Amino acid sequence: MPAARSSRLLRRGGFTSACAAALLAFAGASPAATTTLPEVQVTKSAIPDYEFDSARNGKLCSSCNGGLGNALFAFTAADGQLWLGNIDFQTGAFYPPDGHGVLVDTDTAPVADFGNGPEWMSGAAGSRIVYTRYQSGVAHSEATAQIGIATLVNGSWSAAVLPNSAGRATPDGSKDDSDTDPRVNYISADKSALFWRRMSNAGTEVAMPISDLTGGNSRRWVPGTRTIIFQGHNPADPQLVDQVYTYDTDSGAVEQLTFDTVGKYGAFMWKAPEYNNEYLFFTMADFRRKILVYRKIAGTDGVKRWTVIKTITPPTQLPYFWSPEVFSHNGRSYIFTVVSPSNKFWDKSYPTHLAISGIDPLKQNFKMLTNDTTKPRVRLDPEYFITAKGPFIYYNRMVPVTDTYPDGVNDGVWYVDTGLGAPLSK
Repeated sequence: MPAARSSRLLRRGGFTSACAAALLAFAGASPAATTTLPEVQVTKSAIPDYEFDSARNGKLCSSCNGGLGNALFAFTAADGQLWLGNIDFQTGAFYPPDGHGVLVDTDTAPVADFGNGPEWMSGAAGSRIVYTRYQSGVAHSEATAQIGIATLVNGSWSAAVLPNSAGRATPDGSKDDSDTDPRVNYISADKSALFWRRMSNAGTEVAMPISDLTGGNSRRWVPGTRTIIFQGHNPADPQLVDQVYTYDTDSGAVEQLTFDTVGKYGAFMWKAPEYNNEYLFFTMADFRRKILVYRKIAGTDGVKRWTVIKTITPPTQLPYFWSPEVFSHNGRSYIFTVVSPSNKFWDKSYPTHLAISGIDPLKQNFKMLTNDTTKPRVRLDPEYFITAKGPFIYYNRMVPVTDTYPDGVNDGVWYVDTGLGAPLSK
């Protein structure tokens, strides 16, 4: 659904001069005097909320998944068909360009229905795809949503649903290539409860004891673990300030990681190579105007606590962060993100841009990845893929919504090269 538009900032058919002036100020000079950073169009087709398989981490495995490799991407089209496409690891190109390589399933939930598309599950047995699938032949609703899972069987993708999963939605698979018993977590379609299952006992649903803390929108698996990191708030807190928590599916333990009075928005935890592969995490704060990077370090009393080691702030003209994620490359960690002039979630009325930053507290290395002000575009849902040339950031691009085009205009999928260089040989 398009975000509400302000007649003060938008006019029929285009932007106000004030909006254009702000973008030029962000770019630092007039268009003629500014070097425009290159953006590469991957496809003109609309490919919503695509997700990459494990080759995104820069390690191509041609023999994985029965010889299909791991340079794959999955997405659900607007008509509910779940497709699988390939990425050229050498060039970053999509094959086929529209992503319609293999039709995996039908009657799957488009992104607009529950806010998310298909996700990958990694494990020792290979890759699987988990997704929201409607019961066939009935009206689509929260009650008829269920958890779908696609698995490779004799070289072909076989689609099924988890038993007794009606009324469930938005699954996410664990991310550990060596795990012999990977897991999936998901929510009730009305967001009243959260659950998980192990693939060795896929018929048994386990309730997560965190429904009083979160509706489940921010939950993510910590790569290489069976732990989920999420944003939520203690109902006993009179201010209802959102904090960051983890839930361990092995032990059932719930741990609160942050305790200050600043509300948090989402969280990612990963192994940071610059800290000997310690787990770090980041979250957004101050109404998405800061990214805070945390490391567990000892205080003056000798007790280790999660402590902010770096605060990342956006440009003045684009003061809000959206959709940040993290990857590691050649011994360093990088957070990439959308920067926006709007504080409204998924506001498609204003041009947005992409930026990247390292996490070293002694370096101010925030930089823009896009800066073209001659063609105002909304850049959405960035994802990383480390090709043979280095990390590329892929994203959907669209012409901003106006009164003439209330849904905007699709501008395809694009990528930018981060300029971080090819993966080092090991």
